[in-house]
Amino acid sequence: MRLKIRLTIATVVMTAVLICAGLVAPRQSSAANGLVTIEWLSKHLNDKGLIILDVRTFPKYIKSHIPGAIRAFGPWQVTNADFIGFMTPPVEQLENMLRGFGVSNDSLIIIYDQGMTSSDTSKSARALWTLHYLGHTKCAILNGGFNAWEQREKPITTQPAVPMTGTFKAKVVSNKLITLDEVKKKLGKKNCWFVDLRQPHEHFGHEKKSYISRFGHLRGSLLMPSAYMTIGGQDFSPAYLRSKDKLRHMAAGCGIPSDPNAEIVVYSNTGLDAALGYFVLNEILGYKNVRLFDGSMLEASKDKDVPITRYSWGWNDYRNK
Repeated sequence: MRLKIRLTIATVVMTAVLICAGLVAPRQSSAANGLVTIEWLSKHLNDKGLIILDVRTFPKYIKSHIPGAIRAFGPWQVTNADFIGFMTPPVEQLENMLRGFGVSNDSLIIIYDQGMTSSDTSKSARALWTLHYLGHTKCAILNGGFNAWEQREKPITTQPAVPMTGTFKAKVVSNKLITLDEVKKKLGKKNCWFVDLRQPHEHFGHEKKSYISRFGHLRGSLLMPSAYMTIGGQDFSPAYLRSKDKLRHMAAGCGIPSDPNAEIVVYSNTGLDAALGYFVLNEILGYKNVRLFDGSMLEASKDKDVPITRYSWGWNDYRNK
């Protein structure tokens, strides 16, 4: 009996240690905080009103997917009238797309991606941010994505799901998005924090993507790489989100204030990885005023009136204001 108790205590302690280290995924009992576990979804697959969106590519969906999941690759981002790519589609287009996925205003939506890297998780986060922008908050991301589902040997299928047309009607929450004109007004303001979700070498200005016009970062922005937010690839792990404590320490270490009412603008190259920053800061850490810069560096780097700093770190820009 004593041995059994000792083993139970040791198991609990070891699990706690691993969760704090970010090497296993903490359990969530519901979709309330925007994140659900494999266990939760497997128990609720047949729930009435549940819509599962698979945001992977078409070939991956056809090969195998979670039973009942809708192929929902998008488009979640499009080229706008000014020929800026990777922008939020018009509201009417998004409404029609979501109705085609079977979504109605009372639907509970679970979104999943491949779950191999943080970039995969960003795809789910972009879909979730879009739903929030449209006023739909009954949605969550499957922690670890399809890789975690397969690793846990949960059921998969090759049978495409054919949804009934939904009746979704958007109620746009405009302060979830920030435009280039607004960004220009807020850059340099001490009460607004810009957070860069790209890689350090891009933030510093050592390298850039070919489609980004200028090197560096928006002046004064802080660096919080989206690639660090999951443990994807560590010891062959799916892209589980890091623990809440680790993410909070990461945010503090990046210089993000602890005030949950702080105004925060997230950006990346195309607004995709920025969505993972939105998800972590808003849904996991509880920041209430997080806005996504839709055009991100793709749009900002083309505008010569936008101050972009190279060969420096954002925290240093703040210090020298």
